[in-house]
Amino acid sequence: MKPSKYLSKTLTIVLLSLGAIVFFSCGPRSGEAQKLFIRRNQPIPNAEIRDFTAYYTLKGQLALRLDSPVLKDFSQYDFAYQWFPRGIKMEIYNRRDRKDRTIITADTAAMYKDTQILELRGNVRIHNLKNEELTTGRLYWDRVNEHIFTDDRVVFRRNEEYIKGTGFDSNMSFTDARVNNVKGIFRVKKKID
Repeated sequence: MKPSKYLSKTLTIVLLSLGAIVFFSCGPRSGEAQKLFIRRNQPIPNAEIRDFTAYYTLKGQLALRLDSPVLKDFSQYDFAYQWFPRGIKMEIYNRRDRKDRTIITADTAAMYKDTQILELRGNVRIHNLKNEELTTGRLYWDRVNEHIFTDDRVVFRRNEEYIKGTGFDSNMSFTDARVNNVKGIFRVKKKID
């Protein structure tokens, strides 16, 4: 009879201990547990590449060079994309004039697989060798139609002319550039350093 009382008390202590562990583990998360919980609910990349450089060719000629410190690939999701969280630099080469190129930089970027649209965010700057430059906070590049556009505020500089506005549409060579909702056109004769 004594062994069963002892076994009963031990079993009660074990069950109460397990109940307390379960009860307290379901409470507010500690710092490390919270970080782990947040990470589990964020998309996980299929691949992550550091110091990434890619060269794209078209009919045997270099068409684009892309550099980024980090590329995260999320192609396993229904809305597949590639994310450049630490910046991007692209050099797009003119097909007719190999010396002419357009350089695009941004703090972050995302390339959406289905639409082939590149979204650039944060300190977006596009410039070419013809002394033309566009700066904005966000810009989209439609790779299929070779079209760039934004609804954000922009400053477009062409030689000695600065155009400020909200919204921009153009082809990649800026030959058909249009600033929307123009707020001001400024002519500058001499650049001040």
